[in-house]
Amino acid sequence: MSDTDKRQSLRAGRGIVTVLAVLPLVLAGFVVGYGVGSGGDRPGVDVDEAWQDGNGTFDHAPLAASFVATQVAGPAPQSPAVLPVGTSADLGIAVTHLQFALDESTVRPDHTAELRLPVAVPPDSEGMTVEVASVRPVSCLCSLTAATAPPYGAVWDSVEIDADATEVVFDVSGAISAPGRYAFAVTSPDRNAYLELEGAEYGSGPNLRTISAVPPVRPVPPTMPAPLPYPTGPTVPSPSPTQDPTATADAASPDAPASTDPAPSASTSPAPATDPVPSVDPSADPALPAADPTTPQGPPTQPESGQVEDHLSTCTTGAKLIPSCGALVGVAPAAHTSRDKEQAHLEFESRVEHDQQIYHAYERGAARLFPTPEQIALTEDPQHPRTLFINWKPQMAEWGAIAAGDPETDAYLDRLAEHLKANFHKPFFFTVHHEPENDVDPTAGSHMEPSDYADMFRYVVERLRGAGVDNLVTVMNYMGYLKWVEKPWHGDLYPGADVVDWIGVSGYGQSLKDDGHSDFGEIVDQTKGEGAWPGFYHWIAREHPDKPMMLAEWGVFHVDEYPGHQKTVFEAARYQMAHYPRLKAIVYFESPNAEGRNSEVHLEEDTLEAYRELMRSPYFDVKLE
Repeated sequence: MSDTDKRQSLRAGRGIVTVLAVLPLVLAGFVVGYGVGSGGDRPGVDVDEAWQDGNGTFDHAPLAASFVATQVAGPAPQSPAVLPVGTSADLGIAVTHLQFALDESTVRPDHTAELRLPVAVPPDSEGMTVEVASVRPVSCLCSLTAATAPPYGAVWDSVEIDADATEVVFDVSGAISAPGRYAFAVTSPDRNAYLELEGAEYGSGPNLRTISAVPPVRPVPPTMPAPLPYPTGPTVPSPSPTQDPTATADAASPDAPASTDPAPSASTSPAPATDPVPSVDPSADPALPAADPTTPQGPPTQPESGQVEDHLSTCTTGAKLIPSCGALVGVAPAAHTSRDKEQAHLEFESRVEHDQQIYHAYERGAARLFPTPEQIALTEDPQHPRTLFINWKPQMAEWGAIAAGDPETDAYLDRLAEHLKANFHKPFFFTVHHEPENDVDPTAGSHMEPSDYADMFRYVVERLRGAGVDNLVTVMNYMGYLKWVEKPWHGDLYPGADVVDWIGVSGYGQSLKDDGHSDFGEIVDQTKGEGAWPGFYHWIAREHPDKPMMLAEWGVFHVDEYPGHQKTVFEAARYQMAHYPRLKAIVYFESPNAEGRNSEVHLEEDTLEAYRELMRSPYFDVKLE
């Protein structure tokens, strides 16, 4: 029997995709100290045994284990036998959602955490990439659909799954920072791969394993009072994993994103509906642990128990402008025109009916200092918070000469530093000579070699920082044309993790593949034939997993031969965002004449409405702070 036949057999025999008659599952919270995982064959133990004489390992069964799919309009099924991840013809894009309850009786401050997911049906292909990200817990599965699923927060781990895989194990240690409810989304950026994980009722099922340090048991002198077996002090957040140190679920870290959650938007688009919370659970799933608030067990709760849920109620930006969940949106307005760019930005916002938090502006050489008064004014509207993305292309000398200390460039950078310190203190995106690939001269001694670019980028950033400029959020902005990624020098362009905060890519529909069929997924993660290049999204996940991804420029060109192409891409983008939890900002390049092509979104009314619908997605409900 083929894997496809097995998958269809699993669906037919277990009814996992039958969502038309699904009853809602109300997650009424959790009971402090209850024996999560103690039912059936679950490896649960009494609290006293676990902490006084145990090894500190605890397997938490899920409060909920379900999935959403883009081709299934109904709510998430209550307790499916298997949990699909990836893309299939019948489900579309499927994302598994899991929720767990933890308290201080089952996890200590010094701990590690693993999300362990047994595989029911492995992928057909080798090397399927699967990722796990934090999301907001929902109060009822009746509110969880593909259209309303909470946007992604921190990506904690990424693994590759082969056809012989029997279990997926993710390191989510950094996600667990305090007692409370935690939720995770398991997804894949692979658009042609699919697998099924075991559900809560199937086999061993998913669990969240925490391994905490157990204090040694020492004799207590008879003259001293016996100590309490459980700590009463505040819980200390655990360190973030190396997979995604740009984000953590700890609300005490203002510049690091927590788990995902749709947030009130600063835009003019309507706020998403809140989850309905019935007062009584008429259909609690007998396969899942029941909450019983009248019978507490184990040690007393600490005051912060349950606060994790509140961390996820609003998507906000931190010190590096990384959203705690969701993604920022922006625009480079009226590009390649002489129009007033700031006014064009406001007009674009009005046209698409959504605030554009990022204003992408282009500066060259030493013509003027930036931000200009007009650019600064655009960021000072408290009703419509915005930041800048300044794209500066130095023209005073070649890259190698700038890195060596070109006097003219140094003088400009020193003036720029004084200007910034005196006039603009908000964090803003900044890149140096975006899309450098087109200007590389690999000839030895040309001063325009790839390593010269990396040195120049570093030199500019370090000189500004050294002069006291502390509000740069640096972006390494690659060109999306795939002919460059095959160059042997492509890897030498990267300036270094300490001077790069975000990795940006420029990508356009109808520029990489002029057949009318390219879509948003190809813009984000374009591959080329059977070559080694995995796509920019995959490459960032593998090579720079601690960096958020930005579409620093993206656009779809209107072509008479394919009149509906723009609309198709915008419509696809709304659901293809489910593939890309690392994508934290998209900035549209709006131009009537981008090398002879028009990327404006308002040329057709149905195209404009498709873009408006994209902007209304919960992924873009982010509060810029």
